[in-house]
Amino acid sequence: MPLMSNPYVTNVAFISNQIVLTVEVDEYAPGDTVEISGTATQTNGAFAVFNAIQRVPAPNPDGKTYMYVKAPPSEDFKKGHAVTVVLRAGRVWTTVLGEEQSEPGSPPRGPRLPSSGGDASAEDGHAWSVVAKVTYAGPSSAGNDGQTSAGSEARFPGGI
Repeated sequence: MPLMSNPYVTNVAFISNQIVLTVEVDEYAPGDTVEISGTATQTNGAFAVFNAIQRVPAPNPDGKTYMYVKAPPSEDFKKGHAVTVVLRAGRVWTTVLGEEQSEPGSPPRGPRLPSSGGDASAEDGHAWSVVAKVTYAGPSSAGNDGQTSAGSEARFPGGI
């Protein structure tokens, strides 16, 4: 019996000097904003790190929904060697939490968002617990899919 790949990554291809992953995202609704991130690796040390925030497209005529992410590889991926993909996919949103305005023991009166005089340091146990705003993120600006992987060219202070 042939090995089956993870049902959410259906294809890995090398196109125009990029590793391109086809990711099945049927569990998300069209228009949802989804972040797909992870790595694709080979045992020879080649890897590609990817991260993209995109809107889920409409399903294909066969009812399947696919998204595509790409990243430059650190080294050449080799024919005849398996590719291992570690992938995370999830909805993206922002939550703004404010502080309660009320005194301890009295009913909450709603969130208190930062003001110009709020420079005091938080003390142990301080909490931000009143949801002031929730928004879903939009797709990434140009740059995430086109980022250059650090790969073997990484340089660290002190020559490490």
